[in-house]
Amino acid sequence: MLDDAKALLQSKKAEERQRAVRLLRRSGGPAALQLLLKALQDRTSYVAALAAEALGEIGDDSVVDQMVERFRFLAEDGPKRDSGCHIRANLAFAFAKMECHVAADALRLGIRTRQIEAGSDTGAHLRANCALALAQLRARDALRDIGLLLYDRGANRIGARSLRSTTAEARKAAAQALARLGDPFGATLLAVKLTYPEGEAPDVLQECMQALVALQDERAVEVLVPYLDDEDRHLAAFAAVMLAQTRAPEATELLRAVIPGFTGDPLRAVILALTSLRTDEAEALLRALAADARKEVRDQIVELAPHLVAAPGGNVTSS
Repeated sequence: MLDDAKALLQSKKAEERQRAVRLLRRSGGPAALQLLLKALQDRTSYVAALAAEALGEIGDDSVVDQMVERFRFLAEDGPKRDSGCHIRANLAFAFAKMECHVAADALRLGIRTRQIEAGSDTGAHLRANCALALAQLRARDALRDIGLLLYDRGANRIGARSLRSTTAEARKAAAQALARLGDPFGATLLAVKLTYPEGEAPDVLQECMQALVALQDERAVEVLVPYLDDEDRHLAAFAAVMLAQTRAPEATELLRAVIPGFTGDPLRAVILALTSLRTDEAEALLRALAADARKEVRDQIVELAPHLVAAPGGNVTSS
């Protein structure tokens, strides 16, 4: 297998060099590692990115220094050496998988990388992977680095130029990373973001809500409640689901108050959230909803909580 892979790496066809990397991933061993390091320098970025992924899968610490060195080399001239940031993004993922603590400084470099190509920032997924890796490694100052990324709107507001990013990927990853990091101070950053969203994308706000609840923030309810009235009813329903996940004593009553304002899929999500509570208060509310004036609500109860629907005699029963 090694001989086949070595021959394929000499091919002029990128497809065959990709095949070589896949063979080396399955092979493992010192010789395979050296060949993968060679593939990490391939002229085709996709081949090199596959090699970075393979090195992470094998997870041999003996090549960590070379991987970090390669990351730094690529970062010196990203647009030329790593167009699209794919190689470094895969290396960041590999560093996390290998729990490679010596890569922390390289990851801090990556989390700040904004690479402009054809007028667009291609570094968002690199920043995202670096944030998740720093959290995985519990790196020193990771909270600060990830927290700054949570507010990264793709623009340098200090410098003279303003470069906008078209993706929220990095900010979503920052929220996920704060939850993974598990530092209680991360809840403060998330709470500020949710309280002053400034037109933030709904999917980023959802990630922030989920991270806040995952961190078991004692004041999560007060942050989530205003979103129940949000004009984006899907976002409002997500906030309701997160409220249910807090298991706060007031969750059932809060959901009772807002159910009349939901229809369609958002209504379904809120009712599912109620069924997940499994408390006497939640079951009592579901029983009441089984006789709600709105047919849509009754139909959702029949589907999602059939044990609470009315019996033929007209009494609501629980099986």
